[in-house]
Amino acid sequence: MIECSCLCGRIAFQVDGDLQSVRYCHCSNCRKFAGTSPAAWAIANSADFSAPTDVAIGRFDSGQGIRCFCPDCGSPVWFESKDYPEILGIPLGVIDAGIVPTVEMHLWVHSKPDWYSINDDKPKFSRGPDHR
Repeated sequence: MIECSCLCGRIAFQVDGDLQSVRYCHCSNCRKFAGTSPAAWAIANSADFSAPTDVAIGRFDSGQGIRCFCPDCGSPVWFESKDYPEILGIPLGVIDAGIVPTVEMHLWVHSKPDWYSINDDKPKFSRGPDHR
């Protein structure tokens, strides 16, 4: 089980399965949403996700999906894909406890800012692994 929460602790949730496809994303949407470059994410199966039902969740439609965040502290908490509703994106920064696999890849490298350098040997994809 992976336990997660926002900065203020109002939104707490868990993932009861394994996280997969851990990545650094360099796209402008993820950079702006996370406030950092790159944004570190993992994929969770929606069926393994337990969303809170007693708190308001902020939602922003960024085109490809819904970016969910805490309306109190502003922390990003998860991403709901429009194309793949069976999965969720979990920003690694919200994880409080549980096992997180090692980052496997860099995505959307063509969008990275000029001031950022990638200094590891992980696979790099111009867009995503499905688009190379």
